[in-house]
Amino acid sequence: MNKQKEQNKDYKKTVLISSNKEDVFKALTEGISKWWGNMDNIFQKEGDIFTVSWGEPWYKFKVIEFNPFSIITWECIDCNQIIGDLKGVEKEWVGTKLQWEIKTINDKEVEVNIIHQGLIPEFTCYKVCSSAWDSFVGNSLKNYLEGI
Repeated sequence: MNKQKEQNKDYKKTVLISSNKEDVFKALTEGISKWWGNMDNIFQKEGDIFTVSWGEPWYKFKVIEFNPFSIITWECIDCNQIIGDLKGVEKEWVGTKLQWEIKTINDKEVEVNIIHQGLIPEFTCYKVCSSAWDSFVGNSLKNYLEGI
């Protein structure tokens, strides 16, 4: 399969948020615990490593792109994914990348795009993970930022 077709299958979500790029950037760097999961430390540059957890399930990321107020990319370098009775998903995210793009639409709205590169329909966890992202980005992140 060629790379272009593979990329088109990656999970993608776009959400319009009544906020500003500074608050969105802060939510995607130091405020992750407020809308997604427990974050062990704040990252501030490329190369920084952080973990997001919910007790036993956790994901460890390395920041591979860090352009303030614009683009942040994390690579999953390890994980202990636990999803109910699904088997073989524990390390499924390892090697995938989450790219967050922040675009100012006007003085009151920001567009947030997430591409989870490598989270594709062939993954055992795809249905659950894509639904979870829809909820976390479309509801939790949006509601958190619009409530600030």
